[in-house]
Amino acid sequence: MRYSAIIITAALLACFPQVFAQETTVETSVATPVSVPPPDAARGQAQQESQKGELFIVGKNEGRNKEDFVFKMGERVHIKATGDVARRLKIELEKTGASRTFFLLFDGIKMANLPSAISQFDNGNTLRFSFYLERNPALKESREAWDMVFKSKDEYVMPIEVGIGIGNELPLVVQSTYPFFVYLAPASEILAAVSGSLLFLFVAYYLIVNKTNMLKDKDTGYYSLGKSQMAFWGLMVALAFVGIWILTGTMEYIPQQVLILLGISGATGLSAVLIGNSKKSGAEDEVTKLRQEEQDLKTLKERNPDGFSSDNESQLTTLSQKIKELSHQLGNQAQRRQSRGFWQEICDDGNGVSFHRLQVVIWTLILGMVFVGSVADGMSIPEFPETLLILMGISNLTYLGFKIPEK
Repeated sequence: MRYSAIIITAALLACFPQVFAQETTVETSVATPVSVPPPDAARGQAQQESQKGELFIVGKNEGRNKEDFVFKMGERVHIKATGDVARRLKIELEKTGASRTFFLLFDGIKMANLPSAISQFDNGNTLRFSFYLERNPALKESREAWDMVFKSKDEYVMPIEVGIGIGNELPLVVQSTYPFFVYLAPASEILAAVSGSLLFLFVAYYLIVNKTNMLKDKDTGYYSLGKSQMAFWGLMVALAFVGIWILTGTMEYIPQQVLILLGISGATGLSAVLIGNSKKSGAEDEVTKLRQEEQDLKTLKERNPDGFSSDNESQLTTLSQKIKELSHQLGNQAQRRQSRGFWQEICDDGNGVSFHRLQVVIWTLILGMVFVGSVADGMSIPEFPETLLILMGISNLTYLGFKIPEK
């Protein structure tokens, strides 16, 4: 019964306003005569609406389809202003004093250094702004603006809210018949480029490791950690540069931080070679000295066999053993050990896997993954924070410091 009462009450309340409205409408229609505006008044109202003006994006091919509002690098975006909006913008542009340059905004981000132009029609009642979508890698403001836009989106076809600003005035939002999109390249091309670059990196590195001696130490025949790291970063940066150039058609700017990273890896590889050569030179000098001492003892033994004491004999035996050990360390081909594999040799200091070598390998791989992710996300070579570069430098210096006493 309670639910029935609620339903009946609701039905009455729903019907009552309709009945009341019908009665009111009938009374009003009887009491108030219908007035039709004269033709001149209708035309004046339409003219007044048109004078308010608009600010809108002019689509490609007259903007008939959604695809006409999808733009990519190397294309021009035209924005049209009419009526009062055009006159207001014209007044702002003609003001003196502060900078009155106009600029484009994507999602509130000022797109700096875009080549632009402006045309006016109908005695200034219509303005047409033109912006050429270009990312200039040589200009920091241009790089940062596009990086912010690209990294703020999860997709490669990005919906964008467009605005236009003049000087320090608040920017105006630009309308669009269909949603406005910016895209770098088809997702399939980007996926193919990233996958192909990674595949090329793995294959090239595999061939360098297994088919050449470029990463091996010349004297010992073992794989060098310094050379391996230098080759890794050299291939990474080269492939990123070529991949971005293929996809965007621009020669990407290589940030200073990446150059420092290449310098750290190159200096590590060079220092490792110099330390190895220094140790070899010291060992050779020591062998020469020991052989001279050995020869002096042998000469003494030949000249005075009876006076050659047991201490001299023991010293001669010790010298011969040291010479043999040092000759083995100098890389006598007949005494070299067989290769134990790339990963084990770059992590081994002669006494097994060492932490100072392992941390260099780990941080190199981590930064490599960050590098690949940043390139794929923003289509630009990333600028590493200074703290990461300092960490990489400390790690490499630790490795070089512990390399000096290594076998």
